[in-house]
Amino acid sequence: MNHDWINSNYTNIIQWSKNITKNDELAEELAHYSIEVFLTHKRYDEIMTRDERDPDHGHARAFILSIMRNSWYGHKSEFTRYHKAHRADIGKRKRVISDEAFSNILENTGSEYDYELDYIIEAILGIIEEMSIDTKKLWYNAKLFEMYIQNPNYSALSRETGIPRTSISTAITEAKEYIINELNNRGILYE
Repeated sequence: MNHDWINSNYTNIIQWSKNITKNDELAEELAHYSIEVFLTHKRYDEIMTRDERDPDHGHARAFILSIMRNSWYGHKSEFTRYHKAHRADIGKRKRVISDEAFSNILENTGSEYDYELDYIIEAILGIIEEMSIDTKKLWYNAKLFEMYIQNPNYSALSRETGIPRTSISTAITEAKEYIINELNNRGILYE
């Protein structure tokens, strides 16, 4: 997959995102999310072919702007559900939880211990540990996956590690697939 268009237009993509969000704090996150959606979209090759044939028309630009607008303004978009709706400390959407409600969440009253879930979690942790002592690629994927568990934000991880966001996304996806395959192969989980 050729990312030349993304690389040469990266600064513009960030600016387009800032324009759409009116310089919201999530502008960079929206830009990176849109890049990821664009690169993995089923029409990516078609759009890029059109853009190469007729660069003045701006097929790729129009497509990524459409992704940004739909993600930012769509009330049911994945971006809105995950990023905009769950930011507790930004702007007027501030949420305050009472001490009692917080205590109830911590106590998790009324639910029994789930031994099966505990078994699966232990198996996953074991697989991650095995990945960490295996090949360089598995070690790399395991380390990024562990970091992702602590902070599930690709952009923040990219800033923290200096690794490109799309590389982090790819590594985490590969780690998840590897773990699920291993769980299936060991008879712990069935697809």
